[in-house]
Amino acid sequence: MVTEYSQVDEVYWQKKWNEAQIFECEIRQDRPKFYCLEMYPYPSGKMHMGHVRNYSIGDAVARYKRMMGFDVLYPIGFDSFGMPAENAAIDEGGHPHDITERNMASITQQIKRMGFSYDWKRQLKSHDPKYYKWNQYFFTKFFEKGLAYQEHAPVNWCSQCETVLANEQVKAGRCWRCNGPVEQKAMNQWFLNINEYAQELVDGLETISFPENVKSLQKDWLGRSEGAEITFAVKEMDANIKVFTTRPDTLFGVTFVTLAPEHPMAEQLVRGTEYETAWKELYDEVSVLTEFDRIRNMKKKKGVPSGRFAIHPLTGEEIPIWFGNFVIASYGTGAVMAVPGHDERDFDFAQKFGIPIKRVLVMNEDDAPEKPLEKAETDFGWMVNCPQEFAGLYGSEAVKSVTKALESKGVGKQTINWKIRPWLISRQRYWGTPIPMIHCGSCGVVAVPEEDLPVVLPTDIEFGQGNPLESSEEFLSVDCPKCGAPARRETDTMDTFVDSSWYFLRYIDALNEEKCFEPELVNHFMNVDFYCGGIEHAQMHLIYARFYTKALRDLGLHSIDEPFDELLCQGMVNSPAPWCESCQLTLSVSHAGSPCPHCGDPLSVRSAKMSKSLGNTVSPEKMISRFGADTVRLFILFGANPEAGMDWSDSSVEANHKQLKSIFESIKS
Repeated sequence: MVTEYSQVDEVYWQKKWNEAQIFECEIRQDRPKFYCLEMYPYPSGKMHMGHVRNYSIGDAVARYKRMMGFDVLYPIGFDSFGMPAENAAIDEGGHPHDITERNMASITQQIKRMGFSYDWKRQLKSHDPKYYKWNQYFFTKFFEKGLAYQEHAPVNWCSQCETVLANEQVKAGRCWRCNGPVEQKAMNQWFLNINEYAQELVDGLETISFPENVKSLQKDWLGRSEGAEITFAVKEMDANIKVFTTRPDTLFGVTFVTLAPEHPMAEQLVRGTEYETAWKELYDEVSVLTEFDRIRNMKKKKGVPSGRFAIHPLTGEEIPIWFGNFVIASYGTGAVMAVPGHDERDFDFAQKFGIPIKRVLVMNEDDAPEKPLEKAETDFGWMVNCPQEFAGLYGSEAVKSVTKALESKGVGKQTINWKIRPWLISRQRYWGTPIPMIHCGSCGVVAVPEEDLPVVLPTDIEFGQGNPLESSEEFLSVDCPKCGAPARRETDTMDTFVDSSWYFLRYIDALNEEKCFEPELVNHFMNVDFYCGGIEHAQMHLIYARFYTKALRDLGLHSIDEPFDELLCQGMVNSPAPWCESCQLTLSVSHAGSPCPHCGDPLSVRSAKMSKSLGNTVSPEKMISRFGADTVRLFILFGANPEAGMDWSDSSVEANHKQLKSIFESIKS
C-alpha cells in the first residue's frame, strides 16, 4: 500500500522554495556562473514522459551546480507559436491565443508539480508581442544588411486551402488537411541568407562540445564541397551550362550533361523541336513533386534527350544534353556533368538509356585502360584515356592539374559549393511573428520603422481558407513610412524556428522592455554551459540558433560566437507495444492479443517510443499522484544512461519509491 506522506511533503517544500525565491538567479561577482537549459518546449496541454526525462536531466545538473557554488541560470518558457494551435483553432472554432494560453496554464501546473528548480521570473512565451517585437527588430536590421531578402521561390501549394505547406504536410503528393492535390508554385518568399555564415558554422563545430554524431549531421546538412565550377558551351547557341563537380579529374569521362527538367535553360533548348513534348511531360511529372519526394524517388531514373549538344571545355568534343528526374534545379547549378564510369547514379542512367560509358581512371596502375566497366569505380585512381599531359596523374594532383587547365582557358575555376541553401522563413499562416515589411507602389518594399514595432497580430481574422492575415483589412491597410501613400502590409509570418533561434539570449534579460537584452548581461552568462534536447533538432534548430548568435553578434548586440558549449541529446522513453515481424510494423496497443490486422500473423511485443498513436504512453500525472514527483524523477534519472533509450517499468518505479520511503523514514527517526 503506497502512502501519501511524500506527496504532501513535496507540495509543502515546493511552496516554500517558491516563497523564498531560491531559484531566481542574480549575478554575484564572487561566484562563477553556470547557464543550464533545455530546448525551448512547445506548450502542449499535457506533459509526457519525454518532457519529464528532458527536464529531470537538466534539473539534476542545475541543482548540482548550485551546490557547487555557482550562480545557476536555469529558466523556462514556451515556444508557443506554430501550426498546432492554429489547427486546433480551426477544429474547435476558437482562437489560437486562447488555446495556447489554456495549454500553457495546464502544462505549467504540471511542470511546477514536478518540482523542477526553474527561475520562473524569466518565463518567456513566443506569442507575447514583447517577445516577437525583437524578432521583427532583428529582421529589419537583417534587411538593412542584405541578410534578409525577398525572392521568387517554388513552394508546396494547396489550391483548395490556398496556402503553402511545409514538406512534412504533404502526404503522397496531397494536402494533409483537405487531401487535395499539391503543386509546386513560384511565389514571393522571404529568406535569410544563412549561407554567408556557412564556413563559420563549420569551423565553429571544432570549438564546442557537441556529440560527434551531431557534428557529423551538421556538417552533412551544411554540405561543404571543394571542387571546380566548369562551363560547357552549348553548340549552335549563345549559351553556357555551368556545373559543379568535386571530381575534375574525371572530366574526360563525361559522356552526357544532365539538366533538371526545371532548369532555366530547359525550355529554350527544346522549344519548337521534336523533343519539346517529351521534356514537357517529364517537367509536368517532376515539377508537382515536393523536394522530399524527388529525393526519395531518385532511384527510379527517368530522362529524355534535349537534342542539343554541349562542347567539352578541354577537348571540344560534342556531348549530348539530357534532362533527368534525379537532378533538382535548386541544388547547385541544376546541371550535372555525367561521368558514368566513375559515378554510380550516372552509371545507372547511362545503362538505362544506352549512353556510352568511358573509363578515365584505373584503380591500380597495372589495370588495362580499355577494360570495360561492370560498375562505376568511384575512388580516386590514375588518369587514363585522357590528353597526354594528364596521363598517370592521381588524386589531388590530378584534380589540381585539370582545374588549372580549365582556369587557363577561362572555362572553369576552383570553388567551394554548399548544400545548405538560404533559409526560407515565409509562412502563409496566422499564428507566428508578422514579417515587418510594407509594400508601397512607389517606394517598393519598406521596413517598418523601429518606433512602430511590434507589428501586432490582428484579432479580426478568419480561419480555414487561405492566409488569415489577408482577411483583415485593418491589418493590411497602412501608410508607407517613406512617402505616406496608401500601402499594404506583408501578410507572411515567420517560421517558428526564428523564435527558438535566440530565446536563450532573451532569458538573460527577460524583463527588459527597452532592449532585446543588455550586452553586458549576455556576455556574462553566455554561452549556455549545458544544453539538453532531442537528437531530432541536431540540424535545423541547432544550426539556426548558431547562425542567429553569429548574426546578432555582427549587429553589435553581444560578443559571443557560439550559443551552446556542451550538448546532451537525451534518449527516448520507451514502453511495450505490439510488433509484427512479417510486416516489420509497430502497432497500437489496441491490437495486443490479436493477430496482425495487415497479414494475420501472431504479434509479439517490442519496446517502442511512447506515443499517443501507439497508445503506449504512461501518464506523468498518474505516476506523480501515486508515487510522488521525487520517485518519478529518481526512476527517470537512474533507469538508463541519459543518452540511451530507456524502458518504462512499473516495478522499478515501485522499487524506487520504497527506497525513498526508507530514506525519509530514517531521517524522520
